[in-house]
Amino acid sequence: EEAKKLKEQEPKIEEVTEEEADKIKAEKKKDGEEDKEEEEEKDSKEPPPPGNGGTTDKYTWTQTLSALEVFVHVPPGVKAKQIVCDIGSDTLKLGLKGEPLILNGKLHAKVKPDDCMWTLVDNKIVQITIEKFDGMKWWTCVMEGDAGIDTKKIVPENSKLSDLDGETRMTVEKMMYDQRQKALGKPTSDQEKQHELLEKFKAAHPEMDFSKAKINYGGGGGGGFPM
Repeated sequence: EEAKKLKEQEPKIEEVTEEEADKIKAEKKKDGEEDKEEEEEKDSKEPPPPGNGGTTDKYTWTQTLSALEVFVHVPPGVKAKQIVCDIGSDTLKLGLKGEPLILNGKLHAKVKPDDCMWTLVDNKIVQITIEKFDGMKWWTCVMEGDAGIDTKKIVPENSKLSDLDGETRMTVEKMMYDQRQKALGKPTSDQEKQHELLEKFKAAHPEMDFSKAKINYGGGGGGGFPM
């Protein structure tokens, strides 16, 4: 009788025909494909990363295939001599003298340190330009351990400035404009403003003769204005 009870407790195996087995497999496959399609559809609705980069709590970054631009906010009024920036072949350190480093760690991939540079913009943003060692790969992040982006979403022709916050975008646009103007030997945006002020001053004081005046607008680079 005990043997009979044990036999009853054993799991029953139901036999299915080959046709039924194929039907079950097909249904499972269909369910799996539907889930995959839903996931892909959800992914495709997500917009490409702004500027082909991203934003962390410490910096905003953009990239092209060959280079990255990293924008780090620092306390307003900071002087360039207070900035500490060390770019190694695969490391990055940035901070202010005498204070804990803002960035300190390993980069996502190797870079060309000799072709990298940093600039202090408006005494409140440090812009770091990083040249990738491998100029044919998109980066998922700048520093290892930081939140990554989906490089499959990258649109190569996507504007580097799209969707950056207003202040950073204006700063970057100004810098790009000034770089173009300098390359063409034309006045930078700051020099243009100074020129406009001078023209207003000249208009307000027609009795003054500026024909022989040599005007130095400062700002470095750029070109001059006809007097």
